[in-house]
Amino acid sequence: MIYTITSATGQLGQKVVAEAQKQLDTNEIRLSVRSPQKASQYVAAGIDVRAADYLDVDSMVEAWRGTDVLIYIPSISHPSIVRVPEFENSVIAAERTGVKHFIFVGFFADQVNSPFHMAAFFAYANTRLASAGFSYSIIKNAMYADPLVPYLPELIERKAVIYPMENAKMSFISREDSAEAIVKLAMSPVLQGKTYVLTQERNYTMLELANLLSEVSGHEISYQPVTVEEFAVLYDQPKGFGVVLASLYQAGSRGCLDIVTDDFRTITGRQATDLKSYMMKNYQK
Repeated sequence: MIYTITSATGQLGQKVVAEAQKQLDTNEIRLSVRSPQKASQYVAAGIDVRAADYLDVDSMVEAWRGTDVLIYIPSISHPSIVRVPEFENSVIAAERTGVKHFIFVGFFADQVNSPFHMAAFFAYANTRLASAGFSYSIIKNAMYADPLVPYLPELIERKAVIYPMENAKMSFISREDSAEAIVKLAMSPVLQGKTYVLTQERNYTMLELANLLSEVSGHEISYQPVTVEEFAVLYDQPKGFGVVLASLYQAGSRGCLDIVTDDFRTITGRQATDLKSYMMKNYQK
């Protein structure tokens, strides 16, 4: 079996590769990356690394030839419309190369009423796969817990969580847990062909999140939300990204980020690491 992992040098991609190295033989792993020079450590480990660009169908055809299971991690390009041709090209390339199973790694704020600026892409990808010439599975990740670790010092300084979420709740999953579920799904034909939403076992109001972060950090952190517009200005790096990020929390205020499922345990056989345990393990006071 050949398992091809796209975007393998990205933040999630690296976690997926690390999990694949635990679960698979090296000769079963293939990496599809835009810049092979960034994957030199994988080449040194004996992994087959191939250059492929989501805007170049021929490069993907060459990189993905002989693939049994393709783990497709989208680019981080924005606005949403940029990712649509990338994905269309990817579907065409997968069909041409005879990929047997396609695992799309998406996001859970893709509801039709979601104001998140990237929701349109994820909704498009979900429905586009239904007409593709291969079998597929969809994994939708909850909010990543990982960014909370480097963000916590700023929250300590502010003495407040400031997400414009009002009284709504948010669910999380760590990239490490997501990667474990992705690889186990890739290896488990009996579980394939379905849509899964990966979350921890509970969600949090922003006040509950602030209390948890206070406990983890040893500093008092309250909840003092800014407006969507203020949030967009505060985090507008790179330029234009602030509006996209703010729209995510606007979606959260409408209940688009509060989903909780048992799908992680269905795939892996265990509960996802809870947020407090994750933060306690990874945050250094």
